[in-house]
Amino acid sequence: MCVATVIKEARESNKLTQDQMAYKFGVSRSTYSAYERKTRPIPDDLVLKIADEFNDQQIIAEFSYEKGTEFFNVPVLDNVDKYPQVVMDILIEEASEMIKALLQIKNIIKNKTRADQIGKDVFERLMEQEEQVGDVYTALKMHFITMQKYGVNVKDVERRCVIKLRNKGLIKKEKARLGRTY
Repeated sequence: MCVATVIKEARESNKLTQDQMAYKFGVSRSTYSAYERKTRPIPDDLVLKIADEFNDQQIIAEFSYEKGTEFFNVPVLDNVDKYPQVVMDILIEEASEMIKALLQIKNIIKNKTRADQIGKDVFERLMEQEEQVGDVYTALKMHFITMQKYGVNVKDVERRCVIKLRNKGLIKKEKARLGRTY
């Protein structure tokens, strides 16, 4: 799916024509049509206006995913709660469970330097804990999607995180993960 498709679906579910959308958002009908046909990129500010108008978090999720930030390299969510307090409660719960899982992982691999030192039953426990760590990605994604309504720029957050990690010596100065430079 892409942002143009999600916007088209939002328009159709709100029973609006392309003419109505073009008028509502101050563009010509041919320009709006080109957006939906994907022959012309939709300006970022217009995507956010449309998402706000329809109160549609799926548009913001797809937009963020297409922008390709590190935080959004997980599948796009079908349903993101509109209320930041709910999303933050989910994130706090998942982070708490992640910490417990990391402590379990630490115990499982204690004094083991290779995978062949872990039996099948222990490996299954390890995988369950790793799944819990992975759940934080989804909760983080929901958080950042929701916080964009408040002006949080995810690319800027990502850039600032990379700078902090670089200053801590956890990433190379000349390149960040996935070959991005900051």
